Amino acid sequence: MAEPAEQEFLRSIFLMEAWDTVAALDRAAATLERAGGVDELFVVTHRLKGAASLHGFSKIAALAAELEDVLGARPPDARKLSTLAGHLRQALDAVADGAPAPAGAGAEAARPAEAAPAPTSPGVPTARSPRAAATAGASRTSADPLRKELETFYAGNADVLAYFLPEATEHLEDVTAALSALERGPDAAELARLFRAVHTLKGAAYVVGCVRVGEVAHRMEDVLVAAREGSRPLTPAAVETLFAADGALRLMLGLAPDPRASVTEVVAGVRARLDALLAGAPVPAAAPPPEPTPAPPALAMPSPLAALASAPRPSPARVEPRRAPRQTIRVNLERLDSLMDLVGEMVIGRERVDRRLDEVDRLSASLLASRARLAQYVADYERREFDPRHSMPGAKPAPTVGLSVAELFAELEFDRYDDAGIFARTVAEIAADIAELQSELTAVSRALRDDIAHVHRITGALRSEIGRARLVPIGSLFGRFVRQGQEAARAARKTVRFETRGEAVELDTSIIEQIVDPLLHLVQNTIAHGIETPEERHACGKDATGTVTLSAAHEGGAVLVEVADDGRGIDPNRLRRRAVEQGFAPADAELDDNAALDLVFLPGFSTASAVTTAAGRGVGLDVVRTNVRRLNGEVEVRSVVGEGTRFTLRLPLTLLVSEALMITVDDERMAVPLNAAQLVTEVRPDDVRPGPRGEAIVVGDDLVDLVPLSSLLGLERLPRRPRRPVIVVRGAGRTLAIEVDEILHKQEIVVKPLGAFLQGVGPYGGASVGADGRVTLVLDAGALVETAAGAATAARGAARAARSRGNAVADAGRPRVLLVDDSVSVRKFVGQMLDKAGFDVTTAADGADAMVRLAEAAFDVLVTDLEMPRVNGYELIEDVRRRAATRELPVIVLTTRAGDKHVALAKSLGVEHYVTKPVEEHAFVSLVASLVSA
Repeated sequence: MAEPAEQEFLRSIFLMEAWDTVAALDRAAATLERAGGVDELFVVTHRLKGAASLHGFSKIAALAAELEDVLGARPPDARKLSTLAGHLRQALDAVADGAPAPAGAGAEAARPAEAAPAPTSPGVPTARSPRAAATAGASRTSADPLRKELETFYAGNADVLAYFLPEATEHLEDVTAALSALERGPDAAELARLFRAVHTLKGAAYVVGCVRVGEVAHRMEDVLVAAREGSRPLTPAAVETLFAADGALRLMLGLAPDPRASVTEVVAGVRARLDALLAGAPVPAAAPPPEPTPAPPALAMPSPLAALASAPRPSPARVEPRRAPRQTIRVNLERLDSLMDLVGEMVIGRERVDRRLDEVDRLSASLLASRARLAQYVADYERREFDPRHSMPGAKPAPTVGLSVAELFAELEFDRYDDAGIFARTVAEIAADIAELQSELTAVSRALRDDIAHVHRITGALRSEIGRARLVPIGSLFGRFVRQGQEAARAARKTVRFETRGEAVELDTSIIEQIVDPLLHLVQNTIAHGIETPEERHACGKDATGTVTLSAAHEGGAVLVEVADDGRGIDPNRLRRRAVEQGFAPADAELDDNAALDLVFLPGFSTASAVTTAAGRGVGLDVVRTNVRRLNGEVEVRSVVGEGTRFTLRLPLTLLVSEALMITVDDERMAVPLNAAQLVTEVRPDDVRPGPRGEAIVVGDDLVDLVPLSSLLGLERLPRRPRRPVIVVRGAGRTLAIEVDEILHKQEIVVKPLGAFLQGVGPYGGASVGADGRVTLVLDAGALVETAAGAATAARGAARAARSRGNAVADAGRPRVLLVDDSVSVRKFVGQMLDKAGFDVTTAADGADAMVRLAEAAFDVLVTDLEMPRVNGYELIEDVRRRAATRELPVIVLTTRAGDKHVALAKSLGVEHYVTKPVEEHAFVSLVASLVSA
């Protein structure tokens, strides 16, 4: 068994994951509204159940199982989830405090009793009973009359709120942006902008009857009037007070809800500070952030568990803020006028096309009539000439001897009017009619083609204008991040100055909505990891105030959004060490600086030395890359140690229609997004150079890897041509040249997602349906680059393995076990168990990671969980059995799933050893040893 220190360390890892689960459950109401939200919550609760079972916390495992049952209902009961999350929070507090698990059986024993609440420690939140929570809520409302007044107003004026709240939000965004500019120094234009926003908000609030909001805005306006007149300059204290007033207004409007805050006290404090500014008196200082309450000495624990117990706990479930209706968007009147003009032209073009189609119908009818005439004449001629019932008896030709010249001429003239002559003239007339109709049809077809081209131009312009109508300035986001970043900096005791550039750059509203979380993660990451404390900056010779820059700019058909700081930077050597320590890379891995920096986007990877609410949980940057890639975008990171870090998001302008290069590979038609293609060229054999990872070509001054696309996709490679078509793409921060069979043309496509079932399968970002109904897969440049890098790493790993097998003739070494589980605590616990038993253990965070490990080296046994992100255990086993090199590899399934259907499916894939958590150490080690010896 593990030593006491090791047990506490493993328990701290378990609690870290468990608190992440509680935080996810606190956000359950918002998560369940998203597509796939139920699956997200089910994965984290299932992971908690497995980890709790493994560590012997049976009551917590029972609670997690009950959470799984609630999530299995359709739809899940959000109230039950909230109640169980409270029970889970108290149980985790008890574990963190070193208390034994509650006695009793089942999940009921882990629930708090209303009559005898568990003892609490200062600074450690505990779950309360529903009755106690309701009593506390009622007392808070009675002690906060302003909150009650505002909630009554909003409840009785929902129709007013529907249009007032979006307008107020827009004005407050202008207020925040203007204050951020004024914080850097006096600016008359920004002061005027701030005054207009506050003045308009005041008037709108009074008009709709929201008097309390109007009163605060009125006080702000008085301060700004004094500042514009020069009687009261805008000092840093004044700007800070106006920021506080902005926050109070957001609290009153429900845009920044905080159930624990007293709206009455906050507004009273802000009004007192504003009055002090107007009177020229000293401004009362704002309430400082609460100091963390130290734990009692009796609860002090000199171990990683103590650090975890003293870390801030996830806050209780918060009240969802009131938001503007999702379906509304404000559009400039000029754009609406332009749209109406295009619609008018579209109507005219449609009428012209209809008229041309009427002419085509007329010509078609004339052709049918001519065809009918021809058929009738042919039928009559056949009847007269070839039907024996209508033919005349054969007569000999009359002798021409003795006839005069005039009589002979008359006979010749009358020959023109026999049946053959009449038939010939009729056919000639019909042919002339058809030729004339054909000429008219050609003219109409040409005119129709011109009209359709005109309609196409109008359609393109209409699509462009509609896309422009959906565009909103990204500056509205920057203001929000500046405010939240300043709050995070104050909480971290850091001084940060925010600078924004490119606020007028516009993006599609759907893209704006989906990059809020990624950008917020980056800003918080910059404050938590990048910017140093004032003391550290002084020691490095820097200004005590750190700088965070948010910028946006157009580049080709994309928008670049950057979050940069002048902080400590990211040390690639430290990333390499952390990757080895956390099992993300083998000790002998060869990672250049770019590859090391790319590690920060791996799920679960963290460089934080302590767990806090802002860092150390291993979540954040992987979410950034995942969300950005859903938008067919890319995220890159560049850093210089001691100088700062820059994250760059490359995003499309819109998601409505994209331009792509259509290519063929092994007779398969695919699409490469045009914004990902940097160069399209043809390569001759003498242009190919040897590179560090195989073939390469020179692009500019850089040597870029050249990889056949067919090899990346597992397709058959056709014979090479003398001149090979090559597309140079950029993704995941690197550049790659891919060789294709043929480049067809450029085409506008509508990209559709692949769906949850195919998500993550292959380097594809979506699919498009053509006019012929054919589905075309759209390649993801970032996934292509990562696939190529993985293939190169696998090749190097195979080479190293071959060399090691050739050199290790006498000593075969320790048996190698690959342990695959998405839970960090399970990997640590089981990994240490096997390591002590003499096995060489390599860990993988999920099935996709395991596939890379299997390609790099050979293993004697594979131990895998079933439910994991990206590639689950069943898919991993299927892949292992499909490959000749790993087909005979022994597999042990280690999971909490003990159902017959799960066991049967594993057996059908050739799994003979199915172990459920928790495991008995001796039996499990003996099982692994028996498979190795066999």
